[in-house]
Amino acid sequence: MIMNDINRMLDITDSYQAPGRLMNILMGDEEDRIKIYRAFLDYFKCDVSYDWFHEYFEDEHADRKNQKQDFTPKCLSSLVAKLMGSDAGVTYEPAAGTGGMLITNWHRQRYNIHPFDYEPNKHLIVAGEMSDKTIPFLLFNLSIRGISGMVFHGDTLKGEYKAVYILTNERNSPVCFSTVTRWNSV
Repeated sequence: MIMNDINRMLDITDSYQAPGRLMNILMGDEEDRIKIYRAFLDYFKCDVSYDWFHEYFEDEHADRKNQKQDFTPKCLSSLVAKLMGSDAGVTYEPAAGTGGMLITNWHRQRYNIHPFDYEPNKHLIVAGEMSDKTIPFLLFNLSIRGISGMVFHGDTLKGEYKAVYILTNERNSPVCFSTVTRWNSV
């Protein structure tokens, strides 16, 4: 059911089209992007505390055989977020997937700070992800939540990257989306 609804919001007929469509949304017209973000926020009732794509991606796109892709269970993400302890600074995730652990930690940080005092640019993320299929989901998840930071697309163990994406919350506001810019100097 959720797969069909996500495909409808993305205006695609099959889930294999999702990564390309997400990148077009992220790098395309801002007004179109905001309309799609609002459709997702309405559909998920503005509950940004978890990775909306967890089941969708795991069922349709995860490459368990070749890349050993699997998702961190929500309960483990929550435990790790609590253990991290830091409410400001930089959060690093070398194998971010679609962003489940980052989202859980981000939500915990926001929850512990008065809404009017939360400044996204004081809570940066640095993430790495190897999979071409996964990067668009990760960037979408971070951008719609207004998270600022950098995403390295490539092999974090070897330090070999295809691209670097910069997420910027230009107003440093907890209610604004982030823009995604591809940095071509890799």
